[in-house]
Amino acid sequence: MTTPSRLMLSWGGATDQGRVRANNQDAMYADWGLFIVADGMGGHQGGEVAANLAVRAVAKAERGSVSDLRNAVVEANRLVHETAIAQPELHGMGTTLTALAVDQHGEGHQFVVLNVGDSRVYRYRDNQLEQLTEDHSYVAELVRRGDIDDEAASVHPYRNMLTRAIGVHPDVEIDEWVFEPAVGDRFILCSDGLTNELDDSAIAEQLANADDPGAIAQALVATANEHGGRDNSTVLVVDVQAEPLTTKDEPREAAEDDDSTDLEHKSDETPDIPDHAAGEAFEIRVRGSTVKQRSWLYDQVRISLGAALITLVLTVTTAAMVFTIGWYARSGYHVDVVANHVVIQKGRSGGLLWFEPTLEQWTEIQISELSDTDQSRLANSGHMSTLDEAQSFVATLQTRQFGGEDGS
Repeated sequence: MTTPSRLMLSWGGATDQGRVRANNQDAMYADWGLFIVADGMGGHQGGEVAANLAVRAVAKAERGSVSDLRNAVVEANRLVHETAIAQPELHGMGTTLTALAVDQHGEGHQFVVLNVGDSRVYRYRDNQLEQLTEDHSYVAELVRRGDIDDEAASVHPYRNMLTRAIGVHPDVEIDEWVFEPAVGDRFILCSDGLTNELDDSAIAEQLANADDPGAIAQALVATANEHGGRDNSTVLVVDVQAEPLTTKDEPREAAEDDDSTDLEHKSDETPDIPDHAAGEAFEIRVRGSTVKQRSWLYDQVRISLGAALITLVLTVTTAAMVFTIGWYARSGYHVDVVANHVVIQKGRSGGLLWFEPTLEQWTEIQISELSDTDQSRLANSGHMSTLDEAQSFVATLQTRQFGGEDGS
């Protein structure tokens, strides 16, 4: 007979704004069988607001209930969407959200993963790293359809264009997976600030270390910064462990008015929270946690008048510079090719700094159907001042294509 044992969770996390971003628009939560990472988007403050609103809404979900967790994600979407409508300065904000939770089922427990956007959940088991979630992005869709490969996806101009996010629309579609936990599993939740800098093999290399979860999370964030740190990066690492269950540790018999078992939590800083486990003992334990808890909701900044004036001058100067660069990067149009189709893009070809060109008009003209001469004309079309000029160029291509001319 095998010795009865109890499953335990230990976790740690780290987050950093990176080497390019002016602030950290990621948010995370880790406590009592619920782990969340969100990556906000939408202006200087909007992304941070969206991520924090969403995380705090989901953190209120009843532990051990998949339906309550799912409803909390729906509520987070409503809250972010309505806040963006009510406050014009936050218009267009949204956030990704991925969550790993302990779910009570029958006499045991399982893990449930919910996901919206391109933040990810991985499982490291038997020295193999597996991505459990699917990215909700335009480029990920192209990869899944086989239109482009992973190498092309990593440099695609629309690699950051999400097809699904919290708060962008009144309703949200949520992906959901259920997994059985196994002793030795190591889960990682992360924002794309990590996965845009490190491939899966580099992530797996760090996870193979026997360090505690907090040290692993810190090492991953530090490595992402070493590789460029072009975005905020957030990492939560959750380990599944086991220890023998002695007679005195066995779950107590259910009392007349209480069918739950003791859920032990080894953290002096955690408030008294009602347990929600039943049947098989499942202990959740913090060990080596390095989660940085920071939120715009509770920030209180006290600075002197002199510091405030300096900050104001620097802010105005920086804003003027960013505005000028943004205006130049977003001025004009150019004709390009995306997924074998001729398109009109707004902005400078290839982008400038962090300002990427955006899709202005999609056409049904396929590059493979153009003559060599017209393909050459397209490649050398250059920058165009107005949308009319770009549309005129495309119309000429279309006329030549369907008119049967060879362009010679």
